[in-house]
Amino acid sequence: MPFRLTLSDLPGLPHRPRCTLLVMPREIDIANADALYGAVCEAVDLRRDLTDVLVLDFTGTSFTDSRGARLISATREYAERAGITVRLAVEEGGVVRRVVTLTGVRRDVPVFASVADAVAGEEERWGWEA
Repeated sequence: MPFRLTLSDLPGLPHRPRCTLLVMPREIDIANADALYGAVCEAVDLRRDLTDVLVLDFTGTSFTDSRGARLISATREYAERAGITVRLAVEEGGVVRRVVTLTGVRRDVPVFASVADAVAGEEERWGWEA
């Protein structure tokens, strides 16, 4: 499935210097996860000197499987080597929340209920329920 990765400087959100937003595609699975990881790494490389925080926006993602969890973990590792912290914006309920909870990804990557919260750094304290 083709996707378009959107790179944004956070227009309309609270001012957060050195924060980059990547909007994830509607679906992440075996068909696009590898290409998506390559695109995310390219964005990290492109913004390396301009970014301290990378927000991955999953609020419009309606499906992911374990490939999405691996993508998040690999992105965190790649970004950390560049000195960049990764945060996730994931709405309550739905598949993405379930995947980041059940796979344990949220123990390693801060998860927020909205893009605005992720940008501001106001982490939601989720329980472990799926």
